[in-house]
Amino acid sequence: MANTDQKLVVSELDFTQIKNNLKNFLRGQQEFTDFDFEAAGINVLLDVLAYNTHYMAFYNNMIANEMFLDTSLLRDSVVSHAKMLGYTPVSTVAPRATIDLQITRPQNDTTTSLTLPKFTRLQSAPLNGVSYTFVNLETKTVDYDPTCNRFCFDDLYIYQGQPLTYTFVYNTTNNPTQSFELPDAGIDTSTLEVLTQESGSSFKTERYTLATDATTVSSNSSVYFIDETRNGKYKIYFGDGVIGKSLTNGNIVVANYLRTDGAAANKSNAFSLVDAVGGFTSSIVYPIKSASGGDGQESVTKIRFSAPKAYVSNNRGVTKEDLIALINKNYPYFEAVNVWGGEDNIPAVYGKVFIAAKPTLGFEITESEKLDVINNIIKPVSVVTVIPEFVDVDYNYLQVFAEVYYDATKTTTSADGIKSIVQTAITNFKNTELDNFNSRFKLSRLLRAIDDAESSISYSDAVTVIEKRLIPQVGAARNYTLDFGTPISREDPSYKIYSTPAFKQYDADGVLRKCFFEETPGSSSGVESITINSATGSYLTAPTISINGDGVGANAYPVIVNGKITQIVVDKPGVNYTTATTLLYYQDEIDTTASLSVNIQGRFGALRSYFFDNNNIKTTLNAEAGTIDYQLGKITLQEFDPVSIEDPLKIFRMVAKPLTNNFESARSRIITIDEEDTNAINISVKSLS
Repeated sequence: MANTDQKLVVSELDFTQIKNNLKNFLRGQQEFTDFDFEAAGINVLLDVLAYNTHYMAFYNNMIANEMFLDTSLLRDSVVSHAKMLGYTPVSTVAPRATIDLQITRPQNDTTTSLTLPKFTRLQSAPLNGVSYTFVNLETKTVDYDPTCNRFCFDDLYIYQGQPLTYTFVYNTTNNPTQSFELPDAGIDTSTLEVLTQESGSSFKTERYTLATDATTVSSNSSVYFIDETRNGKYKIYFGDGVIGKSLTNGNIVVANYLRTDGAAANKSNAFSLVDAVGGFTSSIVYPIKSASGGDGQESVTKIRFSAPKAYVSNNRGVTKEDLIALINKNYPYFEAVNVWGGEDNIPAVYGKVFIAAKPTLGFEITESEKLDVINNIIKPVSVVTVIPEFVDVDYNYLQVFAEVYYDATKTTTSADGIKSIVQTAITNFKNTELDNFNSRFKLSRLLRAIDDAESSISYSDAVTVIEKRLIPQVGAARNYTLDFGTPISREDPSYKIYSTPAFKQYDADGVLRKCFFEETPGSSSGVESITINSATGSYLTAPTISINGDGVGANAYPVIVNGKITQIVVDKPGVNYTTATTLLYYQDEIDTTASLSVNIQGRFGALRSYFFDNNNIKTTLNAEAGTIDYQLGKITLQEFDPVSIEDPLKIFRMVAKPLTNNFESARSRIITIDEEDTNAINISVKSLS
């Protein structure tokens, strides 16, 4: 008789534990008292039972996982759960470039306007040995421009891909769901255009738009819906006569879209026109912005992250998170987006919301891109009384100086190979830790990434400096303030503040010189502030302040409110002060009722401009060319009026070392490393053996 008191343990899921539980259960039965459970026959049977139990446990566990968005692994499951949240995964994205296209009119032609048809083809210069086809997605008409003797299509968006058209005949019996699968992989659904033709004998057509908000769709709305299918392709379907207009038997559905190569065509530039435009074939194409933003279908990981965010925003633009989700969903040409309210701005600006965005390629976005996002994405769903405004990204470009020490006995990789590996590690660090808003740079993490790059690396050290860039207005004296967003080092002997490249200015004798900025030695020992200990006088006119000490150049003035001194402003800190005193003069006499104290703490410094004369002697051009606020991390160039900048792109740079190795970005600032800059990553590799 079986022992019913012996219980089978069912809480284990590991194969070995399942088998042991079965053995223990059988040993407790009187019928199997003398059995050798390690014998071949019964051992095989136990294996089969354990495998079957283990398989079912694994299968049920997988089914349970696939029931939830957070734990789903299969794309079909993730897409299905996202659909329940009203989220459609982003398709392959076509890279987009910006060009100026100019069509030349023959000498005797009198055409006054020219239309650029939709899907006009251009060819890119070879990229990695492949030339890509780009097309425009909108018809555009311009008038003849007599100033350049051409038809000028300025700021023209062109998208990489092959234009395709498919037609489907709707049959009520065969297709009751009114759904049509688009047969191509690599579709960019944002380029999809859906038309319906009344019948084969009637050419009357109607344009259908993508439904993005079911609450605004009526029974007469000409809308279509789109879903990703189980094979990774897409299907379009139509309304049921209640939510959206229903098709009529015999309607012909026409779908136009681009099939694109996605990320492979990013960085395409230098285009040539393939198709004739209005019969004209002579053209010039000026590249404005290289192709960028191309990407593959949205990954499972990203769908899992984005779907709940889109559900929470519910297609509205009220909170900053709503706007970020909307822009990320509808505008794939930005790598990073940040939004903040006017109340959080510095200075505060109420009634506005500020937006900053980093493009997927390069660092700047065009005015037309800003308007496109504001007018087509934000304004239709945002609060009417809140004005959206784009702010240019304020980049902190890092330069890295790394020293890497490795044990040559532990690797066959050469020093150059180690250098290449470390270079890749720093680039990967930049892609994962930086290049985003509200990010933080920590030198310790960078060093860890370097040390982990190769097993033979024993240790490493690194110094980082920050580069700020600007394009000065040539021929106009202006003040420029460069905000590093973190305190900067004061008179560091190895990494002093300097400018690059050279700029040209005239010296006192009218000779055009190649000039530079540098931190003025000793300038940080200036007057930082003046404290009012007492000032009981009543002043009808503003008194003056005299600063006396072992330095030079300091100047200050009092602020008078209702006859009383409320504040003393130091407008020039001066240089080389170790001690200083000050006196207050009122109506040309010393005011003995006032007691003031001078604070010398080195918060402020000075910039000077210099050049090398014909004898290669360093000569100061302007001793008061700018000021440095080390504490706030701000450098101001005063009345900067260059004749020219010695850079092909006219970019001027100021470089300073941050005071600490940990600093962060906020609002419109992004910390990055410019991979195109050969001076951005500097690596020295040394062997310990």
